Amino acid sequence: MAAPGAVRALRGGPAAASSEGRLALLVLAALAALLAADLSGMSKAETERIWQPFLLWLLPAAALLPRRGVRWWLVASAVPALLVNHLLWTGW
Repeated sequence: MAAPGAVRALRGGPAAASSEGRLALLVLAALAALLAADLSGMSKAETERIWQPFLLWLLPAAALLPRRGVRWWLVASAVPALLVNHLLWTGW
């Protein structure tokens, strides 16, 4: 279910929305909070501590990925992380 469909289903009451629709709304709310934090200038200084609470609410977005492409998403997230770790001097 796409995000607009989840919003339309919620208009019929919380019982009318599917679990996937509720999850999509949770992820949209987390993205809206991130956008508001970024536009307000809250993220100017210590970004690690500021973004951590928001990432907790974005993590369930992985459940919305299509089942047959899960391995490719894993590769798409692991390869850039490994490249940054091995090719750049980050001091981590």
